[in-house]
Amino acid sequence: MQNLVLTRIDDRLIHGQVMTAWIKNKKATQVVIVDDGTANDEYMIEVLEMAIPEEIAIGVFTKEDGVRFFSQGLDEPTILLVKGPQALNYLVDHGIEIDEIDVGGMGTRPERSVLYKNISSSEEENEQFRALLSKNVNVFIQVMPQDKPVSVAKYLN
Repeated sequence: MQNLVLTRIDDRLIHGQVMTAWIKNKKATQVVIVDDGTANDEYMIEVLEMAIPEEIAIGVFTKEDGVRFFSQGLDEPTILLVKGPQALNYLVDHGIEIDEIDVGGMGTRPERSVLYKNISSSEEENEQFRALLSKNVNVFIQVMPQDKPVSVAKYLN
């Protein structure tokens, strides 16, 4: 999709790393979050709006609203943030063109085990990654822009 400069999975959504390194690196002027829970939490939306630099536009959508938003095309360099691979499979399955996905941050939880270094995933999330890979989406781990991307595929076995 034109002007989709980064699609990133990070369960923290917006934090220092995203705001400084990735926004600068990708020259993004807009950040779009697709997450049902966050989109329905007014307090979290306010926190995210305060966490992002003033000159960067932000939108927070449910999966369904995200499909509508991205279906219109993007006029500005945009970073898409989600908490997990499920939302991205939903977008792709509903016609949104996503060529590559950066797995940037998935923290430890009881149902997760280590996928790669400090990235953890559950078996369900691994199935979601496999589904994305089967749709010819390049899924890789790259925590910071200067890091070398590492394919998720080789760690799913």
